[in-house]
Amino acid sequence: MTRIDLTLKAATRHPVCVGAGFVAADIVEGRSEEFVAAGGSCGNVLAILAWLGWKSYPVARLGKDWAAGTIRKEFKSIGVDSQFLSEEKAVQTPIVIQRFVEDKKGKRVHRFSLACPECGGWLPRFRASTLQQAADVTQSEIVPKAFYMDRLSPAAIKIAGWAKEKGALIVFEPSSIGDEKQFQKAVDLCHVLKFSHDRLGHVRDLREAQRPKVIVETLAEDGLRVRWRGYWNELPAFKTPLFVDGAGAGDWTSAGLIHQIGASGAKVFDTLQKSRLLSALRFGQGLAAINCGYEGARGAMMAMTREQLAKRLLALASRGSEVNPNVQDLQAHEADIPTRLCATCASDEKSTNSSKGSNAAARN
Repeated sequence: MTRIDLTLKAATRHPVCVGAGFVAADIVEGRSEEFVAAGGSCGNVLAILAWLGWKSYPVARLGKDWAAGTIRKEFKSIGVDSQFLSEEKAVQTPIVIQRFVEDKKGKRVHRFSLACPECGGWLPRFRASTLQQAADVTQSEIVPKAFYMDRLSPAAIKIAGWAKEKGALIVFEPSSIGDEKQFQKAVDLCHVLKFSHDRLGHVRDLREAQRPKVIVETLAEDGLRVRWRGYWNELPAFKTPLFVDGAGAGDWTSAGLIHQIGASGAKVFDTLQKSRLLSALRFGQGLAAINCGYEGARGAMMAMTREQLAKRLLALASRGSEVNPNVQDLQAHEADIPTRLCATCASDEKSTNSSKGSNAAARN
Protein backbone atom coordinates (compact mmCIF):
# COMPACT_ATOMS: atom_id res chain seq x y z
CA MET A 1 0.00 0.00 0.00
CA THR A 2 1.28 3.48 -0.89
CA ARG A 3 2.13 5.57 2.15
CA ILE A 4 0.02 8.71 2.20
CA ASP A 5 2.25 11.76 2.64
CA LEU A 6 0.39 14.95 1.83
CA THR A 7 2.84 17.37 3.39
CA LEU A 8 2.74 20.65 1.47
CA LYS A 9 6.07 22.40 1.12
CA ALA A 10 6.44 25.54 -0.97
CA ALA A 11 9.07 25.55 -3.72
CA THR A 12 11.79 27.49 -1.92
CA ARG A 13 14.20 27.77 -4.86
CA HIS A 14 11.44 28.96 -7.20
CA PRO A 15 11.95 26.51 -10.07
CA VAL A 16 10.67 27.62 -13.47
CA CYS A 17 7.76 26.08 -15.34
CA VAL A 18 6.85 27.21 -18.85
CA GLY A 19 3.48 26.21 -20.25
CA ALA A 20 1.98 26.46 -23.74
CA GLY A 21 -1.68 25.89 -24.41
CA PHE A 22 -5.15 26.84 -23.31
CA VAL A 23 -5.49 30.03 -21.28
CA ALA A 24 -9.02 31.40 -21.03
CA ALA A 25 -11.46 33.41 -18.99
CA ASP A 26 -13.79 31.02 -17.15
CA ILE A 27 -17.25 32.39 -16.38
CA VAL A 28 -18.71 30.25 -13.60
CA GLU A 29 -22.46 30.32 -13.05
CA GLY A 30 -22.35 29.41 -9.37
CA ARG A 31 -25.07 28.74 -6.83
CA SER A 32 -25.04 32.19 -5.31
CA GLU A 33 -23.11 34.29 -7.82
CA GLU A 34 -21.67 34.43 -11.29
CA PHE A 35 -17.95 35.10 -11.38
CA VAL A 36 -14.99 34.98 -13.73
CA ALA A 37 -11.49 33.58 -13.21
CA ALA A 38 -8.40 32.88 -15.28
CA GLY A 39 -8.68 29.33 -16.52
CA GLY A 40 -7.91 26.79 -19.19
CA SER A 41 -5.84 23.75 -18.22
CA CYS A 42 -2.54 25.45 -19.02
CA GLY A 43 -3.64 28.61 -17.22
CA ASN A 44 -4.77 26.67 -14.16
CA VAL A 45 -1.67 24.48 -13.87
CA LEU A 46 0.68 27.45 -14.21
CA ALA A 47 -1.37 29.49 -11.70
CA ILE A 48 -1.37 26.68 -9.13
CA LEU A 49 2.38 26.21 -9.48
CA ALA A 50 2.96 29.94 -9.01
CA TRP A 51 0.83 29.78 -5.85
CA LEU A 52 3.04 26.92 -4.66
CA GLY A 53 6.22 28.93 -5.12
CA TRP A 54 7.22 28.30 -8.73
CA LYS A 55 8.06 30.88 -11.38
CA SER A 56 5.40 30.33 -14.02
CA TYR A 57 5.48 31.53 -17.63
CA PRO A 58 2.37 30.71 -19.69
CA VAL A 59 2.59 31.12 -23.47
CA ALA A 60 -0.71 31.97 -25.16
CA ARG A 61 -2.46 34.40 -27.49
CA LEU A 62 -4.78 36.91 -25.87
CA GLY A 63 -6.60 39.93 -27.19
CA LYS A 64 -6.87 43.53 -26.04
CA ASP A 65 -10.20 42.94 -24.39
CA TRP A 66 -12.05 42.55 -21.12
CA ALA A 67 -11.26 38.84 -20.81
CA ALA A 68 -7.52 39.37 -21.29
CA GLY A 69 -7.53 42.13 -18.68
CA THR A 70 -9.23 39.81 -16.20
CA ILE A 71 -6.68 37.07 -16.81
CA ARG A 72 -3.68 39.38 -16.52
CA LYS A 73 -5.03 40.97 -13.34
CA GLU A 74 -5.50 37.63 -11.62
CA PHE A 75 -2.20 36.24 -12.85
CA LYS A 76 -0.42 39.30 -11.46
CA SER A 77 -2.06 38.83 -8.06
CA ILE A 78 -0.89 35.20 -7.94
CA GLY A 79 2.62 35.86 -9.22
CA VAL A 80 2.33 34.38 -12.71
CA ASP A 81 4.66 36.07 -15.21
CA SER A 82 2.65 37.24 -18.25
CA GLN A 83 5.51 38.35 -20.50
CA PHE A 84 4.79 35.60 -23.06
CA LEU A 85 1.06 36.30 -23.25
CA SER A 86 0.40 38.22 -26.46
CA GLU A 87 -1.84 41.29 -26.62
CA GLU A 88 -3.35 41.46 -30.10
CA LYS A 89 -6.19 43.60 -31.43
CA ALA A 90 -7.01 40.98 -34.05
CA VAL A 91 -7.42 38.22 -31.46
CA GLN A 92 -10.29 37.64 -29.06
CA THR A 93 -9.38 36.07 -25.75
CA PRO A 94 -10.96 32.60 -25.27
CA ILE A 95 -14.02 32.47 -23.01
CA VAL A 96 -15.59 29.38 -21.47
CA ILE A 97 -18.88 29.29 -19.55
CA GLN A 98 -19.19 26.73 -16.76
CA ARG A 99 -22.69 25.68 -15.74
CA PHE A 100 -24.00 23.09 -13.28
CA VAL A 101 -26.61 20.41 -13.89
CA GLU A 102 -27.73 17.22 -12.15
CA ASP A 103 -26.90 13.87 -13.69
CA LYS A 104 -29.15 10.80 -13.68
CA LYS A 105 -28.07 9.98 -10.13
CA GLY A 106 -28.92 13.45 -8.90
CA LYS A 107 -25.26 14.41 -8.54
CA ARG A 108 -24.22 17.98 -9.28
CA VAL A 109 -21.89 17.99 -12.29
CA HIS A 110 -20.36 20.77 -14.35
CA ARG A 111 -20.73 21.36 -18.05
CA PHE A 112 -18.67 23.67 -20.24
CA SER A 113 -20.29 25.81 -22.92
CA LEU A 114 -18.59 27.60 -25.80
CA ALA A 115 -21.80 29.26 -26.99
CA CYS A 116 -22.76 32.87 -26.38
CA PRO A 117 -25.73 33.03 -23.96
CA GLU A 118 -27.13 36.05 -25.83
CA CYS A 119 -27.14 34.98 -29.48
CA GLY A 120 -26.05 31.34 -29.44
CA GLY A 121 -22.99 32.04 -31.59
CA TRP A 122 -19.53 30.77 -30.81
CA LEU A 123 -17.60 32.39 -28.00
CA PRO A 124 -13.95 33.27 -28.74
CA ARG A 125 -11.94 30.05 -29.15
CA PHE A 126 -8.36 28.95 -28.61
CA ARG A 127 -5.79 30.38 -31.02
CA ALA A 128 -2.47 28.57 -31.28
CA SER A 129 0.67 30.38 -30.19
CA THR A 130 2.85 31.78 -32.96
CA LEU A 131 6.38 30.78 -33.91
CA GLN A 132 7.43 34.31 -32.94
CA GLN A 133 6.14 33.66 -29.43
CA ALA A 134 8.11 30.43 -29.40
CA ALA A 135 11.23 32.33 -30.48
CA ASP A 136 10.68 34.85 -27.68
CA VAL A 137 10.73 31.98 -25.19
CA THR A 138 13.61 29.99 -26.63
CA GLN A 139 15.80 33.09 -27.02
CA SER A 140 15.17 34.20 -23.44
CA GLU A 141 17.46 33.51 -20.50
CA ILE A 142 14.87 31.32 -18.79
CA VAL A 143 16.03 27.86 -17.74
CA PRO A 144 12.90 25.77 -17.20
CA LYS A 145 12.73 22.78 -14.90
CA ALA A 146 9.33 21.79 -16.26
CA PHE A 147 7.28 22.37 -19.38
CA TYR A 148 3.54 21.74 -19.63
CA MET A 149 1.42 21.65 -22.77
CA ASP A 150 -2.22 20.79 -23.35
CA ARG A 151 -2.85 22.16 -26.86
CA LEU A 152 -0.54 21.50 -29.79
CA SER A 153 0.93 23.76 -32.45
CA PRO A 154 4.31 24.09 -34.18
CA ALA A 155 5.16 26.72 -31.56
CA ALA A 156 4.32 24.42 -28.64
CA ILE A 157 6.39 21.60 -30.16
CA LYS A 158 9.31 23.98 -30.69
CA ILE A 159 9.22 25.16 -27.07
CA ALA A 160 8.91 21.58 -25.84
CA GLY A 161 12.02 20.55 -27.77
CA TRP A 162 13.95 23.54 -26.43
CA ALA A 163 12.83 22.85 -22.87
CA LYS A 164 13.83 19.20 -23.15
CA GLU A 165 17.30 20.20 -24.35
CA LYS A 166 17.52 22.43 -21.27
CA GLY A 167 16.84 19.40 -19.08
CA ALA A 168 13.20 20.15 -18.25
CA LEU A 169 10.55 17.63 -17.30
CA ILE A 170 8.06 17.59 -20.20
CA VAL A 171 4.39 16.99 -19.37
CA PHE A 172 1.85 16.54 -22.16
CA GLU A 173 -1.85 16.52 -21.26
CA PRO A 174 -3.98 16.32 -24.42
CA SER A 175 -7.77 16.46 -24.52
CA SER A 176 -7.95 15.38 -28.18
CA ILE A 177 -5.62 14.20 -30.94
CA GLY A 178 -6.11 16.75 -33.73
CA ASP A 179 -3.10 16.79 -36.05
CA GLU A 180 -1.72 13.24 -35.81
CA LYS A 181 1.86 14.17 -36.75
CA GLN A 182 2.07 16.90 -34.12
CA PHE A 183 0.42 14.62 -31.60
CA GLN A 184 2.98 11.88 -32.18
CA LYS A 185 5.83 14.39 -31.88
CA ALA A 186 4.45 15.53 -28.53
CA VAL A 187 4.07 11.96 -27.27
CA ASP A 188 7.66 11.21 -28.30
CA LEU A 189 8.96 14.38 -26.63
CA CYS A 190 7.21 14.10 -23.28
CA HIS A 191 8.36 12.36 -20.13
CA VAL A 192 4.87 12.33 -18.64
CA LEU A 193 1.78 11.65 -20.76
CA LYS A 194 -1.46 12.33 -18.90
CA PHE A 195 -4.98 12.00 -20.30
CA SER A 196 -8.52 11.39 -19.10
CA HIS A 197 -10.32 8.14 -19.79
CA ASP A 198 -13.44 10.07 -20.76
CA ARG A 199 -11.64 12.00 -23.48
CA LEU A 200 -9.00 9.62 -24.85
CA GLY A 201 -9.55 6.30 -23.11
CA HIS A 202 -10.74 4.81 -26.41
CA VAL A 203 -7.29 5.32 -27.98
CA ARG A 204 -5.55 2.12 -26.95
CA ASP A 205 -2.22 3.11 -28.50
CA LEU A 206 -1.79 5.84 -25.88
CA ARG A 207 -1.45 3.30 -23.07
CA GLU A 208 1.17 1.45 -25.10
CA ALA A 209 3.33 4.47 -26.01
CA GLN A 210 6.99 3.64 -25.39
CA ARG A 211 8.70 7.03 -25.23
CA PRO A 212 6.97 8.54 -22.16
CA LYS A 213 8.49 7.37 -18.90
CA VAL A 214 5.20 7.86 -17.06
CA ILE A 215 1.65 7.48 -18.39
CA VAL A 216 -1.28 8.63 -16.25
CA GLU A 217 -4.89 7.88 -17.16
CA THR A 218 -7.39 9.68 -14.94
CA LEU A 219 -10.70 7.96 -14.14
CA ALA A 220 -12.77 10.81 -12.63
CA GLU A 221 -14.30 9.72 -9.30
CA ASP A 222 -12.62 6.31 -9.63
CA GLY A 223 -9.15 7.83 -9.26
CA LEU A 224 -6.39 7.11 -11.76
CA ARG A 225 -4.07 4.47 -13.12
CA VAL A 226 -0.38 5.02 -13.80
CA ARG A 227 2.19 3.12 -15.85
CA TRP A 228 5.74 3.09 -14.55
CA ARG A 229 8.46 0.88 -16.02
CA GLY A 230 5.92 -1.18 -17.92
CA TYR A 231 3.60 -1.95 -15.00
CA TRP A 232 0.27 -0.36 -14.14
CA ASN A 233 -0.90 0.70 -10.70
CA GLU A 234 -4.25 2.15 -9.63
CA LEU A 235 -4.81 4.91 -7.09
CA PRO A 236 -8.39 5.45 -5.85
CA ALA A 237 -9.72 8.96 -5.42
CA PHE A 238 -10.06 10.50 -1.97
CA LYS A 239 -13.56 10.71 -0.55
CA THR A 240 -15.07 14.18 -0.48
CA PRO A 241 -18.13 14.47 1.81
CA LEU A 242 -18.88 17.97 0.52
CA PHE A 243 -18.69 17.76 -3.26
CA VAL A 244 -19.38 21.09 -4.94
CA ASP A 245 -17.49 21.14 -8.24
CA GLY A 246 -15.19 18.68 -9.99
CA ALA A 247 -13.85 21.22 -12.49
CA GLY A 248 -10.09 21.64 -12.27
CA ALA A 249 -9.47 18.34 -10.48
CA GLY A 250 -7.18 17.13 -13.25
CA ASP A 251 -5.31 20.43 -13.28
CA TRP A 252 -4.62 20.21 -9.53
CA THR A 253 -3.42 16.63 -9.98
CA SER A 254 -1.04 17.70 -12.76
CA ALA A 255 0.26 20.68 -10.80
CA GLY A 256 0.74 18.53 -7.70
CA LEU A 257 2.73 15.95 -9.65
CA ILE A 258 4.96 18.61 -11.23
CA HIS A 259 5.45 20.31 -7.86
CA GLN A 260 6.53 17.07 -6.22
CA ILE A 261 8.89 15.62 -8.83
CA GLY A 262 9.65 18.43 -11.30
CA ALA A 263 11.82 20.86 -9.35
CA SER A 264 15.03 19.16 -10.50
CA GLY A 265 13.88 18.69 -14.08
CA ALA A 266 14.16 15.48 -16.08
CA LYS A 267 17.11 14.26 -14.04
CA VAL A 268 14.57 13.20 -11.42
CA PHE A 269 14.30 9.97 -13.41
CA ASP A 270 17.90 9.11 -12.51
CA THR A 271 16.73 8.27 -9.00
CA LEU A 272 12.91 8.20 -9.13
CA GLN A 273 11.37 5.21 -7.42
CA LYS A 274 7.84 3.90 -7.77
CA SER A 275 6.99 4.86 -4.19
CA ARG A 276 7.91 8.51 -4.77
CA LEU A 277 5.98 8.67 -8.04
CA LEU A 278 2.85 7.23 -6.45
CA SER A 279 3.24 9.57 -3.48
CA ALA A 280 3.47 12.56 -5.85
CA LEU A 281 0.32 11.50 -7.66
CA ARG A 282 -1.44 10.93 -4.34
CA PHE A 283 -0.44 14.46 -3.37
CA GLY A 284 -2.01 15.79 -6.56
CA GLN A 285 -5.16 13.80 -5.87
CA GLY A 286 -5.29 15.31 -2.39
CA LEU A 287 -5.15 18.82 -3.81
CA ALA A 288 -7.89 17.91 -6.26
CA ALA A 289 -10.11 16.45 -3.53
CA ILE A 290 -9.95 19.62 -1.46
CA ASN A 291 -10.63 21.83 -4.46
CA CYS A 292 -13.78 19.81 -5.20
CA GLY A 293 -15.33 21.49 -2.16
CA TYR A 294 -15.39 24.86 -3.93
CA GLU A 295 -16.84 26.29 -7.10
CA GLY A 296 -14.40 27.01 -9.90
CA ALA A 297 -11.36 25.21 -11.21
CA ARG A 298 -9.15 26.91 -8.60
CA GLY A 299 -11.72 27.66 -5.93
CA ALA A 300 -9.46 26.43 -3.14
CA MET A 301 -6.92 29.14 -3.97
CA MET A 302 -9.58 31.78 -3.41
CA ALA A 303 -10.90 30.19 -0.23
CA MET A 304 -7.79 29.64 1.84
CA THR A 305 -4.15 30.43 2.36
CA ARG A 306 -1.41 27.99 1.46
CA GLU A 307 -0.94 27.33 5.19
CA GLN A 308 -4.62 26.45 5.57
CA LEU A 309 -4.38 24.14 2.59
CA ALA A 310 -1.40 22.41 4.19
CA LYS A 311 -3.45 21.70 7.32
CA ARG A 312 -6.33 20.37 5.26
CA LEU A 313 -3.97 18.04 3.41
CA LEU A 314 -2.58 16.65 6.66
CA ALA A 315 -6.11 16.05 7.93
CA LEU A 316 -6.96 14.33 4.66
CA ALA A 317 -3.92 12.07 4.97
CA SER A 318 -4.83 11.00 8.50
CA ARG A 319 -8.51 10.35 7.79
CA GLY A 320 -8.35 9.10 4.22
CA SER A 321 -11.25 11.37 3.32
CA GLU A 322 -11.93 15.10 3.23
CA VAL A 323 -13.35 16.79 6.29
CA ASN A 324 -16.21 19.26 6.07
CA PRO A 325 -14.47 22.57 5.34
CA ASN A 326 -15.00 25.62 7.49
CA VAL A 327 -13.06 28.20 5.54
CA GLN A 328 -14.29 31.58 4.35
CA ASP A 329 -13.43 33.04 0.96
CA LEU A 330 -10.34 35.21 1.30
CA GLN A 331 -10.39 36.68 -2.20
CA ALA A 332 -13.40 38.37 -3.71
CA HIS A 333 -14.48 36.86 -7.00
CA GLU A 334 -14.30 39.03 -10.08
CA ALA A 335 -17.97 39.54 -10.94
CA ASP A 336 -17.89 42.45 -13.41
CA ILE A 337 -18.86 40.46 -16.50
CA PRO A 338 -20.01 42.09 -19.76
CA THR A 339 -23.46 41.09 -20.98
CA ARG A 340 -22.24 40.73 -24.56
CA LEU A 341 -19.41 38.22 -24.82
CA CYS A 342 -19.03 37.22 -28.46
CA ALA A 343 -17.90 39.27 -31.45
CA THR A 344 -21.39 39.36 -32.95
CA CYS A 345 -23.05 40.71 -29.81
CA ALA A 346 -20.25 43.20 -29.19
CA SER A 347 -20.55 44.43 -32.77
CA ASP A 348 -24.32 44.78 -32.40
CA GLU A 349 -23.84 46.77 -29.20
CA LYS A 350 -21.39 49.13 -30.91
CA SER A 351 -23.81 49.61 -33.80
CA THR A 352 -26.67 50.30 -31.41
CA ASN A 353 -24.63 52.81 -29.42
CA SER A 354 -23.43 54.47 -32.62
CA SER A 355 -27.00 54.72 -33.87
CA LYS A 356 -28.16 56.24 -30.59
CA GLY A 357 -25.35 58.77 -30.78
CA SER A 358 -26.25 59.73 -34.35
CA ASN A 359 -29.92 60.15 -33.48
CA ALA A 360 -29.08 62.30 -30.47
CA ALA A 361 -26.83 64.49 -32.61
CA ALA A 362 -29.58 64.86 -35.21
CA ARG A 363 -32.08 65.96 -32.57
CA ASN A 364 -29.64 68.55 -31.28
